[in-house]
Amino acid sequence: MPRRSLSNSNPKRYLALKTVYDRKAVTPVASLPITAATATRFDLFYPIYKTHYLEVQSALAAQSNLTNQIKTAKQAASWIVSDMIDTLQNAVRRGKFDASVRGLYGLPVTTPLRPPIDTDQQILSWGEQVHDGETARIAAGGDPITFPSLAEVDAAVNAFKDLNLQQAAAKDTYDNAQETLQNDNIEADKLILKLWNEIEAAFDEGNKPNVRRRAREWGVVYVPNAGETPSPDDYSIMGTVTDAATGNPIAEVVVILTDTDVVEQTDAQGNYLIPVLPAGVYSLKIYKNGYALKDVSGVTVTEGAITTVNATLQAGAETGSVNGRVLRMGMGVSGTVSIDGYPISAITDGSGNYTLNDVPSGNQSLRAFANDNPANQQTQPVTVPPDGNVTVDFNF
Repeated sequence: MPRRSLSNSNPKRYLALKTVYDRKAVTPVASLPITAATATRFDLFYPIYKTHYLEVQSALAAQSNLTNQIKTAKQAASWIVSDMIDTLQNAVRRGKFDASVRGLYGLPVTTPLRPPIDTDQQILSWGEQVHDGETARIAAGGDPITFPSLAEVDAAVNAFKDLNLQQAAAKDTYDNAQETLQNDNIEADKLILKLWNEIEAAFDEGNKPNVRRRAREWGVVYVPNAGETPSPDDYSIMGTVTDAATGNPIAEVVVILTDTDVVEQTDAQGNYLIPVLPAGVYSLKIYKNGYALKDVSGVTVTEGAITTVNATLQAGAETGSVNGRVLRMGMGVSGTVSIDGYPISAITDGSGNYTLNDVPSGNQSLRAFANDNPANQQTQPVTVPPDGNVTVDFNF
């Protein structure tokens, strides 16, 4: 018999609470499987947890975006500082500059070699020495090096330095958001346990598979016990997701049953289970940041059987980003923006600005709402360019 698996990660906690929120929104009060006191407690806590959870996701996305920018800026700065030193050394070889000028740049006077300029510290240090040396040489009456120029070197090195400072600030923002959410998790774990206890009790009429089926609709998670074969009374689809290059299982892959509210994740062994479904033909989206999206269609589910759908994911997905503003009468408001069919969302900043990173390229559907009126939602189609950005605003 499967056992309950309480949430042990932030995404799973959020999904457990969000599922209760979504079901509660369409269920008459008299039919709720939770007590009035628990419903009130949930209504007070869920908006807070959602805000803090999405703040963590936004902060992580911002940090990830800066990491990608830094990678490009680092390479550019390394190249241009190296080019400046190479130009200087070539000028010394040709007799245009006296060898003694090497000392102005912190270079050995008798050695025409370029030092390693690979690490962050080497780039910043040699960028500064190149600046000081070129400035001193020009001040002494020397002709400026023009290919590259000092202004070009300074611009590349300063851009790299500024991005590192921004990333440090972004890391602090992420760490603070994580700490806030971690404090919320104490209440989240207590509340989820109480919700699941009441939900199971409300549906318990003696038929355990039926209890689990109805409880799953409210977000209760069940997994087989160790060594236990999954039962078709509880599951309809199962599979393993692996890396196409290495063959290794991939954990925390999101498996979405298209056109339903069912979202599952793979475990540490790359395995996933989708609860029992009505017989029919289904489609899956299998997705994780850093991998190409896998669409699987024509998955046939028959009563009393489990369909196996294994998948391999290719690393190095083509993704882009979407940014914009959520507005009301032209003014930025607090809002939430997400990509339909993906666990990708962000909340706006104080001016209504949002950014969604690692969005699979191609045609997507963008959804937004103002946080003070989540029932009023807008959707817009968007074509996300590979390694590019597109801007989409919403006005309520």
